[in-house]
Amino acid sequence: MKLRKSIVIGIVTIVLSSCSALTNSTEQPSRSTPIINSDAEIGEFLEITAPNGWNLFKADDVISLEIRNISDHQISFGPDFGARIFVWSGKGWIEVENKERYQYELITLEPTENYDPLKTAGTFVLPDLPDYSVKSDIRIYLFGDMIENDKEVKKVASYIDLNLNP
Repeated sequence: MKLRKSIVIGIVTIVLSSCSALTNSTEQPSRSTPIINSDAEIGEFLEITAPNGWNLFKADDVISLEIRNISDHQISFGPDFGARIFVWSGKGWIEVENKERYQYELITLEPTENYDPLKTAGTFVLPDLPDYSVKSDIRIYLFGDMIENDKEVKKVASYIDLNLNP
């Protein structure tokens, strides 16, 4: 069962990575950063993409994300990559629930300088938006633990901004 799951995850990652050059190319929102009340260092630790080939960018549809570790150290994650989703309300960011459910599995990404589809991971999120009939600007944060010498040294996070259509 575990071998089958690993094979399926590998295939999904490879298929998602084949579309990595195509991402949501619509204009990204230029907004302030939401207050996330986290002790994580937010920065460029992860390259997060939402390949066009696997996303419709519809408000009521699941969003497929591909994640690559671009730091100098291993980063470990829970099964949902610590995903937190925010939607722009016109006055500020509002956190919304991720309706996607996950089976528990610890995920560790090795650092990579160059793109290697075998060193990426994929996940899905499903934002519980307040109104699916309007265009939504969302920001998805992913949180992990940076590992150095087999010890967690700090919590880290990166994000992606996306535009969802009704």
